[in-house]
Order: sequence, then structure tokens, then C-alpha cells
Amino acid sequence: MSVMKRFALTAVASAAALLLLAGCSSSSGTSSPSEGGRPVSPQQDKSASGTAEDGSVQADAQVITTGWVSISVSDPAAASADAAEVVETHGGHIDNRSEQAGTGSQSASAQLTIRVPEDQVTQTLDELKKLGTVESVSISSTDVTSQTTDLDARITAMQGSVDRLLDLMAAATDIDDLITLETAISTRQADLDSLKAQRDLLADQVAYSTIDLQLYESGAVPAGGPKDFWGGLVVGWNSLLAALGGGLVAIGVALPWLLVLAVLAAITVIIVRVASRRAPTPTPTPTPPPSAD
Repeated sequence: MSVMKRFALTAVASAAALLLLAGCSSSSGTSSPSEGGRPVSPQQDKSASGTAEDGSVQADAQVITTGWVSISVSDPAAASADAAEVVETHGGHIDNRSEQAGTGSQSASAQLTIRVPEDQVTQTLDELKKLGTVESVSISSTDVTSQTTDLDARITAMQGSVDRLLDLMAAATDIDDLITLETAISTRQADLDSLKAQRDLLADQVAYSTIDLQLYESGAVPAGGPKDFWGGLVVGWNSLLAALGGGLVAIGVALPWLLVLAVLAAITVIIVRVASRRAPTPTPTPTPPPSAD
């Protein structure tokens, strides 16, 4: 009977073990939440989150865009007015504007300093290029994210320092302490205002790109500088000849005046010599002989 009990217990234990193994195998075959039916590893999750973070950092980048454009046009004054309209259409403004009328020795030209929103630079340049023939274009970008972040941190720290000094000043009762705190607050506040001005300047340069527009009359665009040694040698030789020519011109202008001055100097010398000859020569006084004692 005891043998039968042992056999029954063994059979029950075996059946329980088989059921447990079947449950483990079925749970291991179940897939975890995944993309496309494949499980997503922790490294993939971390990579995805890192990509999203990189995108947010790039979106917060602070970049200053500057450049210049040289265009030859038939009428610089009219083109200058058209350029101003283009800039205003894209939400920008003109910081500086100057125009030079054409003369016998100088061709007409115009210069404008343009400020346009940073997201309108490409569209604005495309329309400005339609004013005439583009001679040269240069656009550059400078990342100032680190400077902006540093200024923000310094402003926060300085503002906290000013607030703490104000609290101390409100609780101070001694006159000497009040004077000391007031001096410190004035100094810190001046530093804080300076930091805020720097941050505002950077923010303005980031928000509005600066483009220098040069408009020249067709056929009058100034030639560029020398690009090699021989070109520089030619420019140097020409400048030497120009300097010598200018010196000769100066001598020619001054020569008549030098002749007049020389004649006046000669007349003055002659008068001095004649006057010195006509002056009476003083007669020496005779010395009396010594008396004999």
C-alpha cells in the first residue's frame, strides 16, 4: 500500500513538473512590445531618445548670419529704392543707406545695410539678385550658442546676487551697512545691465541677419585686388609711378613760390650787408701814458 502511495506521489510530481515546463516555454515564446514584430532593445530606445534630444538642441542653436552682395545695375538710385521695398516686403528694414550721383570722374553707386529676419535671407537674396547682374556674393554664419548660454547663466547668477543684496539692505539698520550695501548693489546692477545689453545685442543679430548691398552702375564695378605675386608687383610699380608723378606735380606747384622766396631772401641779405658797411666805425680812445712819480 505504501508502494502504491509512493507511485501516486511520484506521478503527481511528474505531472506538475511537466505543466510548469510547458508554462515557461509558452511565456518565453511570447514577444514583447516591439516595432514591426521585433523586440526593441534598450540600446535602440536610448538611441531614439538621443536623436530626439539632438533635434531639440539643433532647434535651439543661435546662429548669426552676415554677408554682402555686389550688383551692377543701370540706375543705382532706382535699384536702391527697389531693394528697400524688397526688404520691407520680407519684414526687414534698412539700417544705413547712401547714394552717390554720377560725375565726370565717378560713376553712380549706392550702398545699403540690410537687416532681414533670419528665415527670410534666402528669399530676400533671390529677389535682390533680380535687380541687375550679380558680380559677387558672400554669406557666412557664426554659431553663438555657447556665448548666449554663458550670458544667460551669468545674468541669472547676477540677478540672484542683486536680489540677495536687496534683501540684506531691507533688513539693515546700521548706516554704514546701508552705504556699503548700496554701493555693492549699484556695482552689481551696472554689471547686470551690461550683461543684459550684450544678450539683447546677440539676440538681435541672431533674429535679424545683416547683408551689405553694393549697387554700381553697369560697367563701373571696381576691379578686385591682385591675386598673385606678379599682379601685386604690377600694382606696386603703378603705385610707385603714381607717387613719383604726384611728387613732381607738388614740386611744380611749389617751384614759383620757392623762386619768389629766394629773391626776397637775396634782397634781404644785400640790404643787411649795405647797412653794415655804411655804419660808422667807432674811433678807439687813446690810452694816456702812465705818470712818473
